[in-house]
Amino acid sequence: MISQPGREGARGAVGKNLDRTVGGHVDEDRRVGPSASHGELVDAEKRYRARGRERRDGQDVVQDDQCRAVSGTWYSEYDGLTIDSASRIDIDHVVPLKEAWRSGASQWSTPERRAFANDLVDSQLIAVSAGSNRGKGDKDPGNWKPPLQSYRCAYSRAWISVKATYRLTANPAEAEALSGMLDTCDV
Repeated sequence: MISQPGREGARGAVGKNLDRTVGGHVDEDRRVGPSASHGELVDAEKRYRARGRERRDGQDVVQDDQCRAVSGTWYSEYDGLTIDSASRIDIDHVVPLKEAWRSGASQWSTPERRAFANDLVDSQLIAVSAGSNRGKGDKDPGNWKPPLQSYRCAYSRAWISVKATYRLTANPAEAEALSGMLDTCDV
């Protein structure tokens, strides 16, 4: 994970990206543009699991010969649920792929879009409950916040960090919601 900015640094990053607005067609099937395939998203989840992120994010995780978790216990940061079934865990893109497309990824090359969708280094992929991931969908913080209020500070910092790293824009409602979530941070 990249280091996440402090509260004031995050506020500055939101303000910097707010001035730029980018539009673009948004595909209907979680693709980051017309050149990306659903298989690339599956690849991201496979790589996430293969590199042990799912194991790292869980306890007593047992994986099959294809590196898929088959059992274990996970804590979902979004909603505070402890989950003991691998089938109830999703790998979420903190900044959803459609949101990235709306915020500037429409201008990227295919390799740049693939790098974003498969980013295992930055704060972009997280194991969360399937219900919270599906509730979030492709929404930005102006339309969705983690139900667990104590996680909103960390979520806003991760969101801002990803958007800043990839030079993605923020709309006014998103920036306002992020600012409100940053108010929950201690520092």
